[in-house]
Amino acid sequence: MLSRGSEYGMDDAEAAERIAAWTAGGEGEFAQFAVSGAREGVAFAHGAARAPALFDQLNDPAWLYARFTAGHGEQAVAG
Repeated sequence: MLSRGSEYGMDDAEAAERIAAWTAGGEGEFAQFAVSGAREGVAFAHGAARAPALFDQLNDPAWLYARFTAGHGEQAVAG
């Protein structure tokens, strides 16, 4: 959602800084999934920028779960 712009008063520079941190990499057991999810989120936001109904799916946890596990498998969320 930050890729489209913050609705909570965050300025664009701070949003860009957070996106850069989340997509750059990290350490830990699930870091690869967090980075992958962040990168996929940015790509999704760009692709859905002109499709509000599609973009609104980001507020649906079941849709997010299905989309992420379709690409990464149940292990990514099961631990």
